Amino acid sequence: MKIVVVIPTYNEAKNIGRLIDALSVEFKNIPNHEMHILVVEGNSPDGTARVVKEKEAIFPFVHLLMEEKKAGLGAAYVYGFKYAMNELKADVVVEMDADFQHDPKELPSLIKEIDNGYDYVIGSRFVKGGSIPKEWELKRKLFSKLGNLTSKIVLGIKGVNDFTTGYKVSRVEGFVDTIDLDNILSKGFAYKMDLLYKMHKAGAKIKEVPIQFQTRDEGSSKMEKNNLKDSLRVVISLRLKDKNTQKFLKFCAVGLVGLITDTGLANVFRLTILSSKNAPLASGFIAMLVTFLLNNFWSFNENKIPGVINKTKYFIIYCVSSYIPIILRSFLVGFFVSSFGNTFIVFNIAFFIGIVLGLIWNFTVYNKIIWKDKK
Repeated sequence: MKIVVVIPTYNEAKNIGRLIDALSVEFKNIPNHEMHILVVEGNSPDGTARVVKEKEAIFPFVHLLMEEKKAGLGAAYVYGFKYAMNELKADVVVEMDADFQHDPKELPSLIKEIDNGYDYVIGSRFVKGGSIPKEWELKRKLFSKLGNLTSKIVLGIKGVNDFTTGYKVSRVEGFVDTIDLDNILSKGFAYKMDLLYKMHKAGAKIKEVPIQFQTRDEGSSKMEKNNLKDSLRVVISLRLKDKNTQKFLKFCAVGLVGLITDTGLANVFRLTILSSKNAPLASGFIAMLVTFLLNNFWSFNENKIPGVINKTKYFIIYCVSSYIPIILRSFLVGFFVSSFGNTFIVFNIAFFIGIVLGLIWNFTVYNKIIWKDKK
């Protein structure tokens, strides 16, 4: 396979030459692949491009790609990926920093997992055997760990512990070449979470390999000042754009419509044609019918139930499944009241827990059984 190591640079004249030399040594430990280095240079005033050109004259596998203007880390990687795929015909692309924070000696272990059949190999600082520098101040350690934990919870990607590492290996065919690189949500540091999420959604087989993250060898940090804000924006945007999240929000909106319908009709019926005892029964049935139809034509419109017979069958399932959490909620409230007393706080805490559990139950049943994806 042709593997291209993409390295963005800006004012890295002191590092890039030594890094290229170090990688040339490690390439000898990856004998079964055609290895290349693509330096994406941000028009550094310190002569970084000159150093790379000198190495180009020595090593035929070194390539220099000049950016028209420096637009951020994510933009540099996207520019490099496109060139690697279109011009160098890369089968695999590697993301790597120019400042020796990513140890070149660990590259062969990352490439090995591509050979083992993985599509996206993450150099992870937060798995057994991985580490971050002891010299980091507490604030940066907390930022890194809490940022990764937040990304893991919000994006819901199991088996990944390091969402912000910049040392990664990606298979091109069927994965990177399917991603709309022009619409990555961040031109800066936060591109990492976006690319990881899109690789996950593309069905990539992901593997984390422990790395020892180093301190910068020379020069100063190139971290953007708005990393935290931009990362949070990207993670939330990805979650909100997720198909299942949109389904759930629509489902909640329909539930609110059902609540208003149920409450409104119950009061109309009890004041007009029905007794106070029977009014909730009639209004509840109508509310269920309304929410079933709205869910069918809006919340889960990609999997609409066709035909009157099918609609009737699934409406019965819908009613039965919807009553199950109501019954369980009543038992939960009864247990709380009998155990902790019949107070306003106890009753409403139990009632709220029952509502949350009911939302989860109903959405799961609707999504997986009534309006399940058709394969």
